[in-house]
Amino acid sequence: MKTVKSKNYIMQYVIYTYGLFGLLPLTLGAIATVLLHGTPLVMRWLTAIIAWTPTYVFLLMFKKLYPNSTIKSFYKEAFRKKLNIRLLVITTIIQIAVFASSVYMVSIQRSVRTISLFNFSFFTITSALFFTLIQGATGEESGLRGYLLPAVDEKYGVVKGSLIVSLIWAFWHAPMWFLNTGYTGTDLIKYIIVFVICITSLGFIIGICYHYCKNLFVPIWIHFLFNFLGETFIGSMVDLVVWYAAFYFIIAVGFFLWHKSNHMGNKEITEPRTI
Repeated sequence: MKTVKSKNYIMQYVIYTYGLFGLLPLTLGAIATVLLHGTPLVMRWLTAIIAWTPTYVFLLMFKKLYPNSTIKSFYKEAFRKKLNIRLLVITTIIQIAVFASSVYMVSIQRSVRTISLFNFSFFTITSALFFTLIQGATGEESGLRGYLLPAVDEKYGVVKGSLIVSLIWAFWHAPMWFLNTGYTGTDLIKYIIVFVICITSLGFIIGICYHYCKNLFVPIWIHFLFNFLGETFIGSMVDLVVWYAAFYFIIAVGFFLWHKSNHMGNKEITEPRTI
């Protein structure tokens, strides 16, 4: 679906999304703390509500972005393309392997049994499944990958566009670094650095995959699986994200080379040979 060709709308969307995401934790967080006593369950619901910020802004700006369309038509088109099952299976295997490898490396680093870093209890799995379904993946992808990624790709190309949107996505989480992690000092700096590398790499992978299967379910699934697997880990998140950053960066480079190889192959097919 084509967007209105205006850099101002892209910038407006990013600015409004950042601004609203900075405002909501302060206002809703204060309400949740004062009126609802800030229990873990209340804060979990608060996180789910705030996670939809990219979609809130997208829906509010929809008529500017798609003046000749409707929200119903947008979502119908967003999920219309046939799913690439092979791509979904491969990315799923990769993500599970990255998660398992990262936890294993943490267990070696901390000299503990790998199994002790997992929590597969019924309550944890059902809670993680429910909240992961209603927050990050479903709440963010309509705006970030449904609108923003195609708009930026159209201007800068697939590789640069995927990288730009991935960086936007990574730094969009900035308020959570200070409000939600509990880290301070050098631990916080370390967490921010590896988080940005990890999320930028993951976002780049999502961007490349979305290029090859223009169905919004693809970024939603990759995002969902990333969040869900992380919910079963009970060790130090900064330790986990350090390894995430390393593995996902390597895989992002691999996806870049794969895309470049496909792009060069397509050029050789489409371009006439000269004698």
